[in-house]
Amino acid sequence: MNTNHNYCASLTAYQRYRSHEVKVGSIGVGGDNPIRLQSMTTTNTMDTDATVAQSIRMIDAGCEIVRITAPSKREAENLLNIKNELIKGLRYTISSRYSFYPVAAEIAARIVEKVRVNPGNYADKRNFRRLRTPRKVIKRN
Repeated sequence: MNTNHNYCASLTAYQRYRSHEVKVGSIGVGGDNPIRLQSMTTTNTMDTDATVAQSIRMIDAGCEIVRITAPSKREAENLLNIKNELIKGLRYTISSRYSFYPVAAEIAARIVEKVRVNPGNYADKRNFRRLRTPRKVIKRN
């Protein structure tokens, strides 16, 4: 068995890293799919018109996955308004990004095609407690 796990066998010859396919809405990512173009909006998610307009510009420029940040419950709920505006004649996939508020991620998961969550941050601050592990003392002679 070959135990060489180099990411790139050659610095001059391009070869894609083999990965599993996942679906983001109707768009396949990884596997044998082409590399997908995605970007993230910079607008205030509560400004539906500005977020839709920026999303359309990104889609027109070739973006296949539009990421929209929605860190709070209100922004997550407003994703429905954004999605309803984008549905009008456009092929798109909306992805949403969350850092610290699990409730917002769960709301968005009911609305958009993909929710990107950092598992290390997926904790409710009210219920999160840090557990300290005692240090192991090593005696040296």
